[in-house]
This record gives sequence, structure tokens and C-alpha cells, in this order.
Amino acid sequence: MDAKTPSSSTSSLPLSKLKSFHAKNMEDLDTPMLDESLQHLTSLKRLTIDGCTKVDLEGMQWEPLKNLSFFKINNIPQLVSLPLGLQQLVELKTLEIHNCNGLRSLFPVFQHLTSLEEFSISNCNELELSAPKFQIFQDHTSLRSLSLENIPKCWQLPEWIQHLTNLQELPLRNLPNLTSRRDALPNQFATVIYKRSSSVGGKISEGNWR
Repeated sequence: MDAKTPSSSTSSLPLSKLKSFHAKNMEDLDTPMLDESLQHLTSLKRLTIDGCTKVDLEGMQWEPLKNLSFFKINNIPQLVSLPLGLQQLVELKTLEIHNCNGLRSLFPVFQHLTSLEEFSISNCNELELSAPKFQIFQDHTSLRSLSLENIPKCWQLPEWIQHLTNLQELPLRNLPNLTSRRDALPNQFATVIYKRSSSVGGKISEGNWR
């Protein structure tokens, strides 16, 4: 796709069958242009937006993307909170957020993403997972994997983790200010592997807290 000149013949192409769309480092790509490109992709399952600094996720049209099962956001510094439109992604199974240093909170949207099975977040320097407004919720029983990496303001494992009753993996990497909080783990886990190095990690079902 040419970020400078959106195609006027988009509707004539068989884009309704496209399953994956990846926009990376497109400096001139803005929200209206992205919306125009995505509105015909009604069968889209995977979407990645990477380094497109003019895209305002809050202003996007999410209704055409309601069949998304995978969404990755990378290097969008202006992202402060999850866009409200994500609540329309009722089929979303995997959400990844990386290198978004402006991100401060996952709420009020995250608690509505009840179909999520995998959630990964890394390199978000301003994100506070244990903030008072981070409510305890019990609707995320489908979440099986939660990955946290390089989040300096993660002081402790948030209480809401204990409500993730189907959680199988909790890789914790490079969380320099995290202290042990075994009481916040789901009941089915007694131990956890924690590594300060960003190159290693583990499952909470094996090993010891380190």
C-alpha cells in the first residue's frame, strides 16, 4: 500500500477476503487513509500497526474490523490509553502492545476484552498495572497467557491476576521494581519464575521465584 496515495480502486479488488494487514513505518499514513484502506477488509483476522506515528487509534473506525482475532500495536508513542473502539472486537483472541512509552493505562477498555486468550505487553515505561483505578474483574476467564516485559512502573503483581482462573503462562521479564507477590497468583500456581534479564523468562507453573 502506498501511504501517500491511497488507491481509488480499493473496492474493485477482492480485499474482502484478505486475512492479514501489516502497516509498518509509514510516516505519511494518517487515520482517514488507514480507515479507507481497512473498510473493505471485512474478513481481516490479523492487524499490525507498527511505527505509523500519524495514526490516531482512538479515531479509527473499528466496526469493519469486528472479525479480528489478532491485533499488534508497536511503536505508537502517542497512544495514552486503549482506544474505546477495541470493545467492538468481540472475536479478539490475541493482543500485543510493544514500545508505546506514552501508554499510561489499559482501562477502561481492557476489562471489556473478555474474549482475549493471550495478552503481551512490553517496553511501556509509563504504564501502571497496579494503579488504584485498575479494577479487579472476573470476566477474563479465557485468558491463558499474560506476558509482562520491561514495565518499570510494575511494582507488584496486581490483585486482578488471581481472578484469571485459566491462566497457564505468566512470563515476567525485566521488571526491575517488581517484588514477590505470590498471594496475587491464581490458586493453581504455587511458584513462579522471574528473571531480570529481558532475554529469559518462564512459566508460572514451574520453578521458583528468583
